[in-house]
This record gives sequence, C-alpha cells and structure tokens, in this order.
Amino acid sequence: MKRIMLVLALFVTGNALAKGQVFYRLGSANIQMNRDGQIFTDVGGANGLNSDDKGMSIGAGLDMKLFDCLVYDKGEVFGEIFVNYTKFSEERVASAASVLASSDSSKKEVNVSELNVTIAPKYKVNWGRFKPWIIPIGLSFLVNSPPSDTTNYLDIGYHAAIGAEFEVFDRLSLGVDFRYTKGSGDPSYAFESLDAGAYMGLNF
Repeated sequence: MKRIMLVLALFVTGNALAKGQVFYRLGSANIQMNRDGQIFTDVGGANGLNSDDKGMSIGAGLDMKLFDCLVYDKGEVFGEIFVNYTKFSEERVASAASVLASSDSSKKEVNVSELNVTIAPKYKVNWGRFKPWIIPIGLSFLVNSPPSDTTNYLDIGYHAAIGAEFEVFDRLSLGVDFRYTKGSGDPSYAFESLDAGAYMGLNF
C-alpha cells in the first residue's frame, strides 16, 4: 500500500510540474484524389458518384513538453498526439459491393471519410504570448472508410504541419494551422490531404 501511495504521489507531483496543452480543432480538408468509381463508394454513372474531394474536419490533440531547445533559449520541443476526423463525401449512391453481394442496386447514403491519428514532435517558439510552431515530420495511422478497392482500410503515412497561436491568458490559447498528410501508398488509393484549421487550446 505504501508503494502504491508513493507512486501516486510521484505521478501527481510530476504532472503538477508538466507543461502542455489540450486543444480542439475545426478545419477544412482537401484530398488530392477523390474516391469515385471504387467498389465500396459507388457504382458510377447514373447510379451516382461519391466524388467530393473537400470536407470539414474535426479533431483534438494533446501537447506535452519534452525539453527546451539547446540551441535557441526561446525554443521548446513538445510531443503531440493528434486525432482528426474528416468527412469528404456523403452521397446517395448504389455501391458495387451491395450490387455484387445481394443484387441490391437501390441508392443508399455512403459516407467517405478518414480518421487520422498522428504522433509527432512539435517545435514551438515562445515569443511571449505569440507562439509559432512547426512539425517537420510525424507518423500518421490512417483509417479509410469505406475500404479501398483492395479492401485495405488501414495505412500509415507522413505528417507535417505549421501553425501559430496566441495566448489570450494563461489557460487559454487560440491558434491556426496548416497540415499535410500523405499515406504510404495503397495500390488503389493513394491518400494525400491538405488541411487548414483553427483551434482552441487549454493550457496547463
């Protein structure tokens, strides 16, 4: 019991000294290749196309400070965990999967979306209340919905971002960012997106 209490005390103390941010983000995303004509998205032609390549994204993330920059005294390195959902297209179509499986050619609403979970280092410059930042390279775990023609729904990819935020007061920041994600390359669907958004950060 004493050991458990000691671990809890160390955890609470460590977190009290931690520096970071929880943020909530709303954005607009654009994929470089739409998904119309695929087996799970639509049949094509008169049966409708799920061809939209722009959509709204909503996400949230956690930044935790790792260490100060050794070269520049106002630089700080954070670790970011970012989860982002984007719905690119949602049309009433007849999907090829339904036609092949059950000869059902009736139109149904099919949602074309992407879930992106990214882990990345974030370099932030602390210029008082104004804090620009950059993510030079991050690892993204991608979930395609519906699956691609090769029935893959999971992929990994590269992530980069740039942004800036303003600290309204100690516990609240407002910011904007631009993010780029590129999948590793499914033979039937090469995911690549540009995303611009605004976020609210709760600082601790």
